[in-house]
Order: sequence, then C-alpha cells, then structure tokens
Amino acid sequence: MTDDVDRRRFLRRAAGAGAGVGALALGTAMGARGVAEAAPPGHGVSGSPVLGTWRGVVTLPHEDEVALFTFLPGGFFLSFAQGIHIATGRWEATGRRTVTFLLWQVLPHDLKGQPLRYNGEVRALHHAQVNGDRLTSEGTYRALDIDGNEVGRGPVSATATRFDISTF
Repeated sequence: MTDDVDRRRFLRRAAGAGAGVGALALGTAMGARGVAEAAPPGHGVSGSPVLGTWRGVVTLPHEDEVALFTFLPGGFFLSFAQGIHIATGRWEATGRRTVTFLLWQVLPHDLKGQPLRYNGEVRALHHAQVNGDRLTSEGTYRALDIDGNEVGRGPVSATATRFDISTF
C-alpha cells in the first residue's frame, strides 16, 4: 500500500473519529516518514547556516501567513503558521548558503478551531537562500482533499529572519 493511500485512510479515520491532536501527531510522524524517503537525512546538513528558528511570512496566491520555521540537525524541519497550520518535513543543504526543504501539512476542517476533523493536506517544495540572518525561498505547493484529489497548486514564497536568544 502506498504512503498516499495510508495518509488518506488515516485522514478519513481522523475526520470520522474526531481524533484531535493525537491524530495530528500521528499524521505528522507519517508525513515525516514519507518526506524522509524523498530526502535522505543527514546529507550535507552539518553546520549549515539555516540551522535554527526563523520567523517570517509565507506568501501564497490567496493569502499571506505569519510563520515560524525550525531547521534541526539531521535534516528535520518543523513549521507553525497562522491558524492550525502545523507542518513537518525534511531539508537538505544544496550549497554553502542554500537549502531545499519539503514539507507535509494536514489541513483541519476549521483552520481557526481545535483540529477535530481534517479535510486534506498540503505539500510544498521550497528552494531557499540564507544571507546572514535573512532567509528567502521560492517554491510550489500542492493541495489535496481528503480523498487525494488535487484541489490547488501554485507558487509559494517565504521571507524570514533568524530568531535566537539575542532577540530577547
């Protein structure tokens, strides 16, 4: 069985059972496994200037979202954006100051309320550049409904500033 079918089955169960945050945690772990297959961990990530936490804005054709990104050693990526937009994924260095990151995000039915039901997912691929404490990226996103049908696709970009202990 493919990861896509497994994710859709999981999303349907979560939608029907109201599995809430526990389901989101399981879905996040499943997404990380699928993304890890696309970008092997640990390849060229040691000492990259992208390591750490960033705050910024993600720009989609239909909205802008305030977001936090965290790039961890070993190629693991987390993102939290406005509403209930929690994503996980992988990142890989592509040069001294460039990285590619891929994320997977479960979409709750109500983006402002508690995640009791899910209606789909978003996948995005970014190509980013780090210049000092500034990160910029360009990429594409793909939105799928709970049955795996594509419901949207388009460009995505982000600009972010490093967030660290010195900003306190």
